[in-house]
Amino acid sequence: MKLIAVDLDGTLLNADSRISEVNASAVRKAQESGLTVAIATGRAVYDVQEKLRESGLNAPVISANGAVVHDDQKHLLTSCPMDRSQAFSVLAWLEENEFYYEIMTDQAIYSPQKGHQILTIEMDRVLSANPDVTLKELIYATEKQYSQAGIVRIASYEHIPQEAEIYNILAFSLEEHKLEKGRSRFRNDSSLTMVVSSDHNFEVEDTRASKGNALSYLANHLGIPLEETVAIGDSYNDISMLTSAGKGIAMGNAHDEIKALCDEVTLTNIENGVAHAIERLLKEASPSPSNP
Repeated sequence: MKLIAVDLDGTLLNADSRISEVNASAVRKAQESGLTVAIATGRAVYDVQEKLRESGLNAPVISANGAVVHDDQKHLLTSCPMDRSQAFSVLAWLEENEFYYEIMTDQAIYSPQKGHQILTIEMDRVLSANPDVTLKELIYATEKQYSQAGIVRIASYEHIPQEAEIYNILAFSLEEHKLEKGRSRFRNDSSLTMVVSSDHNFEVEDTRASKGNALSYLANHLGIPLEETVAIGDSYNDISMLTSAGKGIAMGNAHDEIKALCDEVTLTNIENGVAHAIERLLKEASPSPSNP
């Protein structure tokens, strides 16, 4: 194996949304062994690069669920932005149905100024209807949306700069029926790609965008056969790369459907499952000592 593509949330990141030193050390060890380790995530590249900087790592980045690919020198290799009028049509529907959303572009992640108000109202509704749910649980579910680097608040999607390329639109809701309404609206739209990366969201992007397509592109760019690649992930937006790679490895915390599609299952993200998988891969790749 020569190229390992690793998801972030629920995979390389721990419960604190950080790359543990155990995982970081394993990535460095793989790189020192001559392997290329790439990050493949739904996050924006500038958010990913901040996570890598915090851990002293450097790697190629597949971001926006495969809509953008950068090399390890932060140079843009390829991208497939959404048609602007099509993106605005999606966003108009989301605003009409009062969704919290984020628009990932080459300049920033744009989000509505009233987004926090929308989520606060949803929290109240969920807590009233579900006495077993705690406020702490709901706040934890929204933390990723609040903590990303590069978010800019705008009054409406119509205020996105004209020159900005739109790569991905994420819709988020704490209300199950509302979430399913949105997923159903875009799930069968052949002019778009819709993926789910967490229990509370769905994401819409160009039909060319997927982690699997991006992995194939990066492998070709590096002169690596696709059968010599490995993908590690935990969620539905990882399926395309887990099934495209020469070997797919599911996290121990992955959904059962994801595990069933993969060749192997490693430990959970809070147990440093990525490090465990990399150690196994390196051990398999090293020549067996000859018998005396």
